[in-house]
Amino acid sequence: MKSKIAHHSTLDEGADFYCTDKWQKKHHFKISSFSVGIKMLSEAIEVVELGNRRIPRVFHVLSDFDIDIEKAEFELKAKIMKWINQKHIRTVEGRLAFADADEIKGTIDCDDELRNTNFKTVFEIDGEKRTVEELVQLLEPYAAYKFRLQIIDSSEDFD
Repeated sequence: MKSKIAHHSTLDEGADFYCTDKWQKKHHFKISSFSVGIKMLSEAIEVVELGNRRIPRVFHVLSDFDIDIEKAEFELKAKIMKWINQKHIRTVEGRLAFADADEIKGTIDCDDELRNTNFKTVFEIDGEKRTVEELVQLLEPYAAYKFRLQIIDSSEDFD
């Protein structure tokens, strides 16, 4: 996955950042900070072996142009650590279920090579690729409940 910023590739130009989550799983990210007009963008892209269900997680911190880069990247690393230490989905008796709270967080993406689905939209949840059909399966037990769908810019943090 390449950065969406023209003429910049965090995967090619970024510095390595290695970390371990609370389940002792090691993660590798590439981190880079660069100008986007009058702002600075610090970006982290997870380095993963592509295949089956893995999808790289991407994190952003948008700062004022005169920000201390070390401070912005420290904030970005804190965001990564917070995110990777959460699980939103688990499998119970072969079905998807909410892990703890009745909430999932992730990223909306597109995959033109998806098979066995009518959609090209995928959702990155817990670093795994999930299809629209899998999300519907997750929600089936909640018929008649109310819900909230909130879309957040990737540079914003949400709790």
